[in-house]
Amino acid sequence: MASRANVYIDQSSDFRIVIELDDEDGDNLPIASYTFYSTIRKMYSSTKVADFTIEKDTVNATITLILSDEVTGSMKPGKYQYDVLMKKTSGEMVKVVEGLAFVTETITNPNDLSSGSIIGGDADGITDGDNLDGGQY
Repeated sequence: MASRANVYIDQSSDFRIVIELDDEDGDNLPIASYTFYSTIRKMYSSTKVADFTIEKDTVNATITLILSDEVTGSMKPGKYQYDVLMKKTSGEMVKVVEGLAFVTETITNPNDLSSGSIIGGDADGITDGDNLDGGQY
């Protein structure tokens, strides 16, 4: 049976999550020769939204699921589902992780910003320790 892990993905941001893979005894899996697949969908029956890029760390028996900011930027906020399949050298396919992926809206749109500027004002005259709305800068 697959482990369950829900994830939160910020829209228009790079996403990375590391998953540790252990066997029944808690020992690292020998993942060097295993192949991994992972897809995200709105529902199991819907078309895929994206495939995760997967990096393997064979020393620590971990995989990293990755979505670029371009991919997350094209995703609408809301609830999705994902899973990770592992193909063993014997050809056996095993689901190792499944869960919900919540895409959260992002306020800042990098396409609306000009490099190095603050829209609607500037930071001239603000120094460390200045009080801004009850907090310190």
